[in-house]
Amino acid sequence: MFFAILETARPKQWTKNLLIFAPLVFAREFLNLDSLGKVVATFGIFCLASSGIYILNDILDRESDRHHPTKKLRAIASGRLPAKIAGIVSGVLLLAALFFAAKFGMLVAIIAGYIFLQISYSLFLKHLVIIDLISIALGFILRIVAGGIVIAVELSGWLLAITFLLALLLAAGKRLREIETAGHISRRVLENYPPEFLRSTIKILLPAILVSYLFYSFQASSSPNFIFTTPIVVFGLLRYLLLIERKSANENPTDLLFSDRPLLASVIFWMLTVLGFGILHFS
Repeated sequence: MFFAILETARPKQWTKNLLIFAPLVFAREFLNLDSLGKVVATFGIFCLASSGIYILNDILDRESDRHHPTKKLRAIASGRLPAKIAGIVSGVLLLAALFFAAKFGMLVAIIAGYIFLQISYSLFLKHLVIIDLISIALGFILRIVAGGIVIAVELSGWLLAITFLLALLLAAGKRLREIETAGHISRRVLENYPPEFLRSTIKILLPAILVSYLFYSFQASSSPNFIFTTPIVVFGLLRYLLLIERKSANENPTDLLFSDRPLLASVIFWMLTVLGFGILHFS
């Protein structure tokens, strides 16, 4: 039972919450132990909230998941985890997230908004074409805003734009893979997404992300060396596009990140480079 709950909580998906650390890094506050502690706590709170939402979503989707080639193996859909027990665990996790967030002032409003958005997505937003993509992207925006609020730093509009556009790109790629691997069975909204539309969306978002990143590098970044990270970003984006075109990408962007070594290496190298520029700034 414990392992079924842990599996449904999706600890691998907690990597999405690492975005919370972005304001800490870009504001060069990562050597400030007080700020670091607040962001680590916020990361933990978002992990509680996101796991609670994942469990709730699996409860709501258990019937449709049973007809999916891979989702039918999930703990709730397969019957390994009773829906009633899963519901209790989900409620405890969500309440715990709100309780701990209340200790950080405005963070509780962000967590409440995130939970409301995710529940709305699970109930009806995911069935609305285009709105479902925007809803996913807004979840990432709330993460980065939370990271900025707890350490009281002002976020660049370009950084928010990059986050929003990148989340849209990943969401569109996920929808495309769902169509090509599972047909129109797993989600009703897929019936309204022609593959050509999603491919065009991806190809529009790619240059938009690059332009936003360049503007951030030149105008908003506090490091004059930040522009030198652009080739890494270009490689990562083009690698993702290549995987989509090869039809070798997994449905879930997180699974894709861990399964493709060049893509994972580019993300790690980018993170180390950004941290390195920040450390050099203090030396």
